[in-house]
Amino acid sequence: MTVRARRPGTDTRRAPTRILLVAAAGVTLGAATPARADLGTDVERLALAWSAFGHVHRLKPRLLERGEALPLLFPPELVTGKPDGCLTVAVLGTTSMQFLVDPGASLGVRGALDMPEGSLAGALELTRCGPQKEQLASVVLEMRSPRGVLEALAVASERPPPALTAILPHRDPGPMAPPGGSGPRPTVAPLAVRVQAVEQRAARSGALELTNEDLTASAAGTGVELVPLGTGCHEFELLAGERTESDRRSVDLDLEISSIDGSRQLATDKSESNDARALVCVGEPLPVSVRFAGAPPGAHVTLLRARWDLAAGLPERWPAEARAPMSAVLREQRLGLAGAKLVDEALGVQGSTAMPLEVEPGACYLALVIELRGTAQTLALAARSGGREAQSRASLDAPGAALSFCAGSSPRALVEVEARGLSLVWMTALWQTGRVRLGEETP
Repeated sequence: MTVRARRPGTDTRRAPTRILLVAAAGVTLGAATPARADLGTDVERLALAWSAFGHVHRLKPRLLERGEALPLLFPPELVTGKPDGCLTVAVLGTTSMQFLVDPGASLGVRGALDMPEGSLAGALELTRCGPQKEQLASVVLEMRSPRGVLEALAVASERPPPALTAILPHRDPGPMAPPGGSGPRPTVAPLAVRVQAVEQRAARSGALELTNEDLTASAAGTGVELVPLGTGCHEFELLAGERTESDRRSVDLDLEISSIDGSRQLATDKSESNDARALVCVGEPLPVSVRFAGAPPGAHVTLLRARWDLAAGLPERWPAEARAPMSAVLREQRLGLAGAKLVDEALGVQGSTAMPLEVEPGACYLALVIELRGTAQTLALAARSGGREAQSRASLDAPGAALSFCAGSSPRALVEVEARGLSLVWMTALWQTGRVRLGEETP
């Protein structure tokens, strides 16, 4: 605001000018007093508050895109420095951002504190004390929003520091509404009808072998069976009848296929269902252990196993450890290689790998990535060509991922692999599966 004095040179006319300028300055300062909360400010405030309890270690900000996974590598002394102390890890993004933090424990030994947790209001905080601090030594961060910058910090202290929401009240989403009930589970068909449906489905898909075995659950509703597997893909179906009239609880079968010594888990199904299903492909004969749980005590359950050959079209020169998981991915996603031409194959290790490829304009391709060795926490595949992009990520317990794309008019494509895990080695293969007809839109 500009103030003009009508009669310059007189003191009586300067006083109002000073008053107006002071008033304007007061309004400006008063409007600027509330600080705008942003990511950098929030991280600084949290680090300052936590510094009273111990040394705060802050990682560099990272820009992540949807589906990317980032291990949070804090100094080992934060875990081992004070055996009886606590370790607190916080991850912050903007208030509209969503991400997931996974402590990284193996599925077979996970407890309630080991399950992945999702962010609320763009923030997430984990605290573990005593021996449980080791659970935060292999934390993995996964982005769920399209893109954003995330910051992570950790503090080792004798006791837990103040909660993140106490320091940053605007990050408190408030009370959570109780989850809604889905109602009772629908009644399933009689066991004999479901067994017949599985047998008919296996016959239609050309199964080479189908076995049917009755098992008896223990008093705890569990059981174990040793099954020798021949070369090929084996689909296990475990079915149980409904509970008796005196026990109205629903049946929830869980199934696990592992090596005889239990050192390697091949497939699991821990969904909530009367039936359990698992697919295992092996490149050479292998005896396996079939374990189940959740059956009614002492009840009879039916185990069906169908077998197919490994997927046709896979080169025989590939080792069995490659052809088996490739076959599993193809069968799980109902994909075939009939008439497809193998145009590229590659090996890689954990990290992000970009592979430029020459492709035929107008041709369509199928790309696969599998876990060849080691243990994968994240295995994702992406392809870009002619301004179009396709993405796929291996689901939980799956040995790999597959995606299809067409090159359009571009002679070049970029295939990217995102692999995170322990001693991980992966393998990719690319087949040309067909061509787009002239004048048609590419998918």
